[in-house]
Amino acid sequence: MEFDALAAADRQDLIRLADLLETGLLSPPLSALSLRDHIAAAHADAVARCFGKLTQRDMPPGHIALLLRAFAAGAQSAGGSSLPVEVVVSGPDATGGTRDTGVVMRQLFGKARERVLAVGFAVRQGKSVFKSLADRLDNDESLEATLCIDARRQHGDTSIDRDILRRFANEFVRNEWPGNRLPRVYYDPRSLEPASRTASSMHAKCVVIDGTEALVTSANFTEAAQERNIELGLLVDSQSVVRRIEEHFMSLIKNRYLVRLPLS
Repeated sequence: MEFDALAAADRQDLIRLADLLETGLLSPPLSALSLRDHIAAAHADAVARCFGKLTQRDMPPGHIALLLRAFAAGAQSAGGSSLPVEVVVSGPDATGGTRDTGVVMRQLFGKARERVLAVGFAVRQGKSVFKSLADRLDNDESLEATLCIDARRQHGDTSIDRDILRRFANEFVRNEWPGNRLPRVYYDPRSLEPASRTASSMHAKCVVIDGTEALVTSANFTEAAQERNIELGLLVDSQSVVRRIEEHFMSLIKNRYLVRLPLS
């Protein structure tokens, strides 16, 4: 049958191919040789033949990607994936069996329906990194976004805390956030301690959406970290684990270990 190759393929391989097709990193015509860089070699020939038939019918890459995701969802509902985690990387991918950090993060921002929690250390090129999230916030008033990021005192800076925070907030709004509607931003007041032995860092890095999925990663909110650096993360699809991650940071906010940063 025409789609037997997709039914037999690994769920994570199907999702990875969908990612690559949607971002233009792969495009038809696709040979078995090119697919072996991204899926199990045993399935490459059959999947390539299936893709060939689909492109002969003028099916665009985006529609092929949607078809792949449908088969992946079917495999999941049938118990085809035993592990609720997937490996996500930035930089070179020698195995071809993992997903891309930047792609996964944009997809999480895009599929969130109620709330997004994003935690990280450094923010640079934020207008690129946060564009999909900012677009969602501007177009969906019901969606809420909470960012926990590092607002630290730089070495040798003797400014009062209020001035450091004002400069940080102005920099974030003017140069890092690409949208009109701003997220809620929180920081750790200990990061402003003048002595290094008592200062702290917001070194955790994760994205949580709707309490259902989480990306826990070494990658910062920078273009380099999401596209070029060698970074490693796990995409977690276990609500019990994801909720514990979200509850940890929300409890830090509730108990004022993390404090809201005024943005204006």
